[in-house]
Amino acid sequence: MDSFIKSAKKLVNSYDCNCDNECNAKWFKRNFKNWTSGNNNIDKVIQDTQLSEHNNYSVKNALEWIPYDKLYDIKYITEDNKFGKVYRANWIDGCIYKWDNDNQNLIRKDQNMFVILKILNNPASITLELINEIAVFYKAYEVYGITQDPETKNYMVILDDICEKCNEMCNSIHFQRNFKNWINGNNDIDKFIQNTQLSAHYYNVRNALEWIPYGKLYDIKYITEDNKFGKVYRANWIDGCIYKWDNDNQNWIRKDQNMFVILKILNNPASITSEFINKV
Repeated sequence: MDSFIKSAKKLVNSYDCNCDNECNAKWFKRNFKNWTSGNNNIDKVIQDTQLSEHNNYSVKNALEWIPYDKLYDIKYITEDNKFGKVYRANWIDGCIYKWDNDNQNLIRKDQNMFVILKILNNPASITLELINEIAVFYKAYEVYGITQDPETKNYMVILDDICEKCNEMCNSIHFQRNFKNWINGNNDIDKFIQNTQLSAHYYNVRNALEWIPYGKLYDIKYITEDNKFGKVYRANWIDGCIYKWDNDNQNWIRKDQNMFVILKILNNPASITSEFINKV
């Protein structure tokens, strides 16, 4: 983030700059007339970062003004003593990647990506140093821009959502964001599944369990019974198992659809542990 601040201070004050080619700074400046935050100080902060983008390939340090209606599923997640309320949301457009010279527009990536929103309590005091401080506090790898809630009039910094352990977007973050979308009705089982998912930080998701709706299984047949664990069934699983995260489509890639699986009845859900599952 230090390089972010240093590079942002190298400003260009006209369409012309020292670059031999059409650089990102020129393209950004031509677009200044097409957006405003409604706050001169915030506009200046954003514009300064954009005017520092002299590379004519990828965009690295430029902030942008992000309309609030480009965010959805905005939910409060926590509050800290230093910076106040924090929200999580999905960003429809995704972040800027590079300029498309053929079509004269910006290419974006990671559409519908998850982002963190942090309220700026005093817009008049917004500086690159403050934004950097917020990013460091939340261990954000990237700061994407600033938006404003049209109802509360609060300005908010938009940051990436990363894992504190990995310092990147890992599997545990993808799993965690989906906790709200499933529940089995038993707190012990929910917690057990969630713990396995939160431990899947890196590329391997083999040890992460998931809640599988019964309707995703078919051709369920009793096959045997053992003295230790009781009745055993065989079935086909429609979806197949999780393989890896698809960053482009923001969902899990699965493999082995309609695979055969074994079902084992759990007689005492409250006693479920990793050791018990391993024994099964």
